Amino acid sequence: MTNEFGKKIKQERQRLGLSLRKVCDSILNEDGKSISISYLNDIEQGYRKPPGGKIIVQLAEVLKINPQDLLNLAGKVDPFIEDAISKEAEVAVLFRRIAEGYKQDPTIVGKLTAKLDKEQGKK
Repeated sequence: MTNEFGKKIKQERQRLGLSLRKVCDSILNEDGKSISISYLNDIEQGYRKPPGGKIIVQLAEVLKINPQDLLNLAGKVDPFIEDAISKEAEVAVLFRRIAEGYKQDPTIVGKLTAKLDKEQGKK
């Protein structure tokens, strides 16, 4: 049993010439301890599902790849967004409205992004 997420992790790790141990030493669990070599190996081999968002973001940092790409591959939501949604009801309502609007008009995200950029003085 293999998966695209695990294959990507292994491919990027090998591209950088990093051992399983080197990567694991850089990734911390919720308890502040490094993830185990067997855990990462199982993920790479497709024996385990992708980890949670916080570990995925750390993996992306170590592997020097875009965290959003890895999160998408794993079918996970950015932990920053999860945290914002869980703590602020208005943020959750806004995300729901955007998602519902996207079904009717896929260009809504681009329009909202452009409006935010304009208000924040970005180009």
